[in-house]
Amino acid sequence: MNNTKNNILESALRLFNEAGVAQVSLRTIATDMGISLGNLTYHFKKREEIIDALYLQLVEKLDQAIQGEINQSNHLQLLFELPSVCLISFYEYRFLMLDFVYINRNHAMIRGHYSKLLEDRAVQFHHIVQELISGQLIREEIIENEYLYLFRNLRIVSDFWLSATMIDKDNKLMKKDIAEGAHQLRSMIFPYLTVKGRDILGEFRN
Repeated sequence: MNNTKNNILESALRLFNEAGVAQVSLRTIATDMGISLGNLTYHFKKREEIIDALYLQLVEKLDQAIQGEINQSNHLQLLFELPSVCLISFYEYRFLMLDFVYINRNHAMIRGHYSKLLEDRAVQFHHIVQELISGQLIREEIIENEYLYLFRNLRIVSDFWLSATMIDKDNKLMKKDIAEGAHQLRSMIFPYLTVKGRDILGEFRN
C-alpha cells in the first residue's frame, strides 16, 4: 500500500475514533489531511472502502497477536492472555466496535467476513477447550454445549464491552480501562478451572 493510502487510513482511523462513523465523510478526511477530495477518491472511491480496509487491518493485527500468543504460551495461559490482546486491538480501532451494528448492517464484505471469522474462532476455542479438559485443567461440561455458550458469551462481552463502558463512563473511555475489561472476561473463564488449573494459573502470575 502506498504512502498516500496509508496516510488516508491513519487520518480516517483517528477521525472515526474521535467522532464516530456518522460524523466523518470523505470530505472530512480530505480536509483533515489538507488534500483535495479528488485526490482522496483516486485511492478510495467510497467511505465504505476505507472502513472495510480498516476492518481488515484490525483482523490482521488480531491474527498476528493471537498467533504470537499461541506460539509462546500453553493453552491455559493463552486463554487468560487473549482478553487483553483482543481489547487492546479493539480500543485501537474502537469506532468499529462502537458502531459495530451499523457497520455490520451496511457493509456486506464485513458482514460476510465476520461471520466466517466467528466460525474459525469457535473452532480454535473448541480445540483449546478440548486440550484443557484432556489435561484436567478445566472441568468437563455439566450441561450440553456449555463451552459453546461460554465462547458466545465471551464474544458478546468482548465485542460490546467498549460500547457499554463508554455509556458507563459518560463517553470518557480511556486506554487504562482495558485492564478492567480484560479482568471481566477472565472472570467468566475462571469458574471452569479445576484445582490443578488454578494452581498452574497461579504459577503463571507469580
